[in-house]
Amino acid sequence: MVKNQYLLVKDKSGCIVDKKRWDGEKFVRLKYKIIDNTRFSKVKPLNPEQECFFDMLDNETIIGKLVIGNWGSGKSYIALCWALDKIEKRSNYNKIIYIRNNIEVKDTVSLGALPSGLNEKLRPWAMPIADILGSEIELDRLISDSKIELAHLGFIRSRSFDNAIVIVDECQNLSAEHMALLVSRIGNNSTLIIVGDTRQMDRSNFEKNSGICAIIEALKGDEMFGVVCLRKTERSKFSALAERICRLD
Repeated sequence: MVKNQYLLVKDKSGCIVDKKRWDGEKFVRLKYKIIDNTRFSKVKPLNPEQECFFDMLDNETIIGKLVIGNWGSGKSYIALCWALDKIEKRSNYNKIIYIRNNIEVKDTVSLGALPSGLNEKLRPWAMPIADILGSEIELDRLISDSKIELAHLGFIRSRSFDNAIVIVDECQNLSAEHMALLVSRIGNNSTLIIVGDTRQMDRSNFEKNSGICAIIEALKGDEMFGVVCLRKTERSKFSALAERICRLD
């Protein structure tokens, strides 16, 4: 076991009977709070792996939080709900900085250059936030109030993110160099939440030079870094059927 590694204890029948985290000296029980927000009501873990994710989010010692898993497993949803709850309840964080490499799904035809300003150009990649908020209007309001900042990966060099929750979505489309750049931007009183699915890489170069593999290999065992893998699709029963399609390949 390495520091901050999670352990799911199973009985002889394979049922999970306990969840622990190794703190470098001993196993400790998970500690987390249910997200209770009037915007999206109560958000609580639906499976043991999600419990580990909630624990990692609430652990202030773990600054770099990597969550990987299948589609519909709750990666982005939980991360964004947690972050929105923090900034709305006047925590130590002032805003969410949302970063996503603006790469379109492979084998689709590009729309070309998008009009208007930076926020409008980045809007298609920020729609997961609008889905949770309920509308693009609410997303625009939080951007206008400086509670959410949409940042382009190509423009973050030389920046320092202080007092912020930095969420990097679809991180399977990042190289090792991209990941190092992102980690180096995290300033005082900030946390970095990295979200991705290794099965949904949209360019072959990220398979050869994976930012996910690089950060795990470099930071595993560090007290400021943690990883959780979500396996079960919780979005809906129908969305879970996508797994059958992939098995045909």
